[in-house]
Amino acid sequence: MSVKDGILFGEKVSMAVVKGVEDRVPFKAKIKAKLIHPDGTEEFFEFDNTLTELGEALIADALSDRSVALMTHMAVGSGTGQDAADTTLATELARVALDSTTQGSAGNDNDVTWIATFAAGTGTGAITEAGLFNATPAGTMFSVTSFAVINKGAADVLIFSWTLTCGLS
Repeated sequence: MSVKDGILFGEKVSMAVVKGVEDRVPFKAKIKAKLIHPDGTEEFFEFDNTLTELGEALIADALSDRSVALMTHMAVGSGTGQDAADTTLATELARVALDSTTQGSAGNDNDVTWIATFAAGTGTGAITEAGLFNATPAGTMFSVTSFAVINKGAADVLIFSWTLTCGLS
């Protein structure tokens, strides 16, 4: 074993190096939702999410030589309690194709944002969960979130903006 610049080489890796890697790897998401009522008034919501175990595997697959299906759909539901081990929403009400997928630029190039619109008459009800999927009607649930109820009336439009940040910056 040898030491160079305070880093131990050989069979063991310095804890400082491992800690540095762990500090740079986290994936976090912020989800913003806008509920637009027929009279034009708007309500805004913001919440965090849980990256599912299958979502983590999907990231690993994308970083390897495996071909993976990217995110194409978002779903909303009326259930609660979903966590990283879950593969579906508790009670799915509707699933729609994504409006767009974009990667940030410059200092935000480690961000990916997915936008989906649940039009009037789609996903109507007491919405308490949402998920990001790579197919319909099944597909891998990449990420899930549960939140306080958003009451979407039949004439309301609900737009989600789901941004995943890879790393700390």
